[in-house]
Amino acid sequence: MAGSCLAVRAQLEALVDGEVSERTARLLRTHLTQCPECRAHYAAAASLPGRLRTLGSPEPPPALLAATLREVGRERAGALQIWGLFAAEVALVLIAAWYLSGLSGLLELAGHTAGDVGGWLSWFGGQAAVPAPVADDLFLLLICGLLVLVTLCHLVLLSRRGSAHTS
Repeated sequence: MAGSCLAVRAQLEALVDGEVSERTARLLRTHLTQCPECRAHYAAAASLPGRLRTLGSPEPPPALLAATLREVGRERAGALQIWGLFAAEVALVLIAAWYLSGLSGLLELAGHTAGDVGGWLSWFGGQAAVPAPVADDLFLLLICGLLVLVTLCHLVLLSRRGSAHTS
């Protein structure tokens, strides 16, 4: 077998699937007109998609769906796995805040936040005026809070999904 036959046979499936350029297809077809062995390989490759379509697919057993759903229902995430994700999210938020603000900035942010929470609680209780917002790292605080909120929403959905499988 010549080296050109090896190169042609390596591209026969791509020719059948129409995945070669016009120039390459022309060169391959020219070779096929001159080489009966490669032409036989091409005929086998060209008939394969039709032969595969005639095979059909076997009918699945009737109990397959029920058995699969039973197996999926058994694999439930435990509380530690679900809420462990929340702990990891909180740790990431703290690391990001520490990286962006430094330890002193993080402690200052925590102090401001605690003071503001106390101010808001006093305002809700009718004992104080509306507190001023934190000017430093407010954007960071909002983003972190939103990340934590999104994580909590996902965890609640996961925990509901886990409890739905037990019923």
